Amino acid sequence: MTAADRLSPLPGRTGLFIGIRESLAYLRDPDRFIAERTERYGPVFGTTLFFRPTAVVGGIEAVESFLEQERSISESSLPAAFTALHTPYGALNQNGSRHRSTRSGYAPLFTSSAFAGFLPLINQRITAFVAATAQQGSTAIARDCKRLCLDLFAEIFAGDSLTTEEAEAFTTYNDALLSLSTALPSFRRGEAALARLQNGMTQRLARFRSGALQGSAFAVFSRNRDETGQLWSDERIVTATVLLIWGAYIEVASLMSCSLILCQERPEVRQRVLTEAQRQGLDGQDLPGALDAWDLPYVQGVLRESLRLMPPGGGGFRLTSTDIAIAGFRIPAGTVVTADPRIGNRLASLFPEPDRFEPERWVAPVATRQEGSRCPVAGTAIRLPRGAWFPGGTGNHGCPGLPLAELCTRIFLVRWMQAIKGWHPADGTPAAVPYSLIPIRIPTDDYRLNVEPVD
Repeated sequence: MTAADRLSPLPGRTGLFIGIRESLAYLRDPDRFIAERTERYGPVFGTTLFFRPTAVVGGIEAVESFLEQERSISESSLPAAFTALHTPYGALNQNGSRHRSTRSGYAPLFTSSAFAGFLPLINQRITAFVAATAQQGSTAIARDCKRLCLDLFAEIFAGDSLTTEEAEAFTTYNDALLSLSTALPSFRRGEAALARLQNGMTQRLARFRSGALQGSAFAVFSRNRDETGQLWSDERIVTATVLLIWGAYIEVASLMSCSLILCQERPEVRQRVLTEAQRQGLDGQDLPGALDAWDLPYVQGVLRESLRLMPPGGGGFRLTSTDIAIAGFRIPAGTVVTADPRIGNRLASLFPEPDRFEPERWVAPVATRQEGSRCPVAGTAIRLPRGAWFPGGTGNHGCPGLPLAELCTRIFLVRWMQAIKGWHPADGTPAAVPYSLIPIRIPTDDYRLNVEPVD
């Protein structure tokens, strides 16, 4: 008997007709889909999604095994509509040297020095947004945060906020990623929306080159070279900028909205945020002038706990090129494999009382913080093994923008708590928060909060 013969087949429900039901169940409620099948089969199971056999991987052992074999799990296996709309320039569609080139091209936008340059604008726009929300007394929180983030990241990366038509095009584009077929009208609307956005970015790129406009992405991308050594074409520059704004706005708006919803369960959170902000000199509206002032351990804990309980999405879908083994299971070549963060997020062995909202579980002891660790999960890395928590994906295709998302949301939470002392669902709003769950988990646009401003 060979080693391969001793491996077990994946437990789960597979096959073409079962796969149709499985795909529909996943699209209706991916969180419930993962939770139910994990309870039934364990943290590694098989299914059929989007007409392909799929292995869903979670838990420490399986995710570590996934990372060790990631080189053979590299080809994108996203649905056809998503793949087409994401374009050949999108990192999610790439692997090998082309993917490494793209990630290298993005890297200068996600450094501490870049964040320090973005900070004044981020603080200014978020402070103004929160002040306007307090004055209005009500907000469609997800819808309004999406528009805030669209304009903010368009300014940061492309030098100018969006027109109403461009903001609507981003919404149409995002919705079209869910099209089940490239023959559907929703997909064609997505194509038209992408073309409008590319045209708008082309005009901004021309203004950037004339000196009439700033734009951090234009400045970086114009110097980038691809895997063959050629400078990025204008088409790639503008498309990459569109995709950068798309990837940033929806995930940051999700984190902003979901963290506020979870904070409603713990009224004392607001006072702890205010105390920590005051200790760091952030009790006024003026910018303190240092990025480190926004390195707030407890506020960071609120964000990490929000990402654990309400992760913006699941894992990426990538295809095996060879037969592999993960956690003792046989996974044949040609199987889609996805490492899903939602499985580990609910493991009681990692997170005692996993259904509780407990920001404190992410706060390191003071002595540890004083050592000056800059680990991305400072406060948890000392006890969480690799593969235990990865809200932005893991491995080569993990999201590089998570630190920027957390910086923006730290500022958002501090400014919100300083200007608003209470918030709750508006009259007539369902008690159970309605969410859009694919491609990013976020409250629906009609979900409203009433807010009580600080006197």
